[in-house]
Amino acid sequence: ENPPPQSQSSIIRTNMSELTDGDATFTSFATFNTLFTFVPSTFDWKSIIYLSVYAIMGSTIRSFLSRLFGVDCEVGNVQDFLTSLSSRICVTVTGKTIQTGGAIFADLPSNILGCFIMGIMTTLSSDWPAVPWLKSTHPIQGMTHVHVSLKTGLCGSLTTFASWNSQMVVMMNGSGTELGSQVVPALFGYMIGLHCGVGSFVFGTKVSSWLNRWKNPSLVRFDDGGGRNAGRSGNRRRHYRRDSGGNYGRRSRRYHLRHGSHGRSSPTRKRKKKEEADCSFSEHVAKKESLLKEASSTKDIDNTVKSNVMNGNNDNSIANTSTIVNDNNGLQRTKYIIEEQAHQLSKVFYLENLPFLIVAGLFLFYILSDTLSNIAFYRFMWLSSLLTPPGAILRWKLSKLNGTIFQHSRKWKWVPYGTLMANVLGSLVSISCVATYQHVVVNGSGSYSKDGWLAVFLKATQVGFAGSLSTVSTFVKEIVDISKKYPSHAKSCYYGIGTIVCCCLLGLSIYSPIVRSSAGTV
Repeated sequence: ENPPPQSQSSIIRTNMSELTDGDATFTSFATFNTLFTFVPSTFDWKSIIYLSVYAIMGSTIRSFLSRLFGVDCEVGNVQDFLTSLSSRICVTVTGKTIQTGGAIFADLPSNILGCFIMGIMTTLSSDWPAVPWLKSTHPIQGMTHVHVSLKTGLCGSLTTFASWNSQMVVMMNGSGTELGSQVVPALFGYMIGLHCGVGSFVFGTKVSSWLNRWKNPSLVRFDDGGGRNAGRSGNRRRHYRRDSGGNYGRRSRRYHLRHGSHGRSSPTRKRKKKEEADCSFSEHVAKKESLLKEASSTKDIDNTVKSNVMNGNNDNSIANTSTIVNDNNGLQRTKYIIEEQAHQLSKVFYLENLPFLIVAGLFLFYILSDTLSNIAFYRFMWLSSLLTPPGAILRWKLSKLNGTIFQHSRKWKWVPYGTLMANVLGSLVSISCVATYQHVVVNGSGSYSKDGWLAVFLKATQVGFAGSLSTVSTFVKEIVDISKKYPSHAKSCYYGIGTIVCCCLLGLSIYSPIVRSSAGTV
């Protein structure tokens, strides 16, 4: 028996994502759902693909920032379009050459930038939009895969805990450096990296609130509970009338008429404040839902309009076919909703697919530069970009362990074990690659070139896989969250300092035996 036919408007709602404010499921993949039908719903391929793309972008920015702020000035083994500018900016140091100042490590600028972006993406209220520089009605506010990609993919891969820890371990050990052991600069490097990351994240949260007040003032006013004068009623200056002797006596009649008999706000002012607060996000969503309900009651929409909307065609095709809609009985509003959703569909399609075009262009640029110009740096870049997604995806999966280990233990359940495991594992992989490179390539018999495939693969594994597996942005975010949750305890200090000490000791235990044995000092 055939199921009862659905109304045309309900078909449009079920096949086309509804455009709501901030809580939308609007997506440009409506025309590509057939590509994902064979994938089990338990495995989120869509988030994995976007996470990989944004992770490659973050790792690329990190590599070029390290060159821009000090690596080219110190080493200078790459000659390309960036050399003329980067050779004049000498801020960071790798700690291996005769140049001092290793406390300002090579990945400090990228860690600061990544923590700042993570702070911007961290809203102060759960009711505020996830992307603060866009309006709450923007369709991207409902795309959770984009939010995860920006935080976990871009910020997590833009920052790196493993490379930071590896440079400090190499400086402490002294093998492979021209200045020898640099314990004090390394300790200052740990402190500077931690403080700069936390400060950049906190400043980013402030910028996020400012952006929300600028783009979504009604949401912020509703969340603050009254707008500009919220919280000032208790500190309002009370006006008294002076008597003939200059002393303050009873209040004036004008004051009672304006503020009430007991110094509180008058009913009129209370009603105005309440009306302002009611212009909130939820009411705006309710208005949109009412429009969609009115659209669902119409049954005279032409099949041509319906097919164009479901297939996600551009605005011109919608505008041409929407003239068939009869404007009687309120169908003009339905026509407007269809055109608005089609316009948003085409706009979001380009916004969602722009990162794919950027990454494809980067890969093409890397491969052409490697094959035509024979620059080893770009061979390292495309190989590092291939190793970046596995590290970012593994970190994303490990982050799901946060809050699931030692749930019944009041003493240890607060520790974010997923991020801790990601940083420790990434630090171990990174320092192992550095030690192997020093043992085989630098201290070896000379059979392996510094620009050979083995050397490039070790560097790409350190920067791409281990650098994306570890993270500083999530690390400092958790430190700030723990300090807010336990303000009278030192748990945030235990977590931050404990992670650094653990990774430092493990790195020294791996790096020192390998390098010192190859150098003949043991």
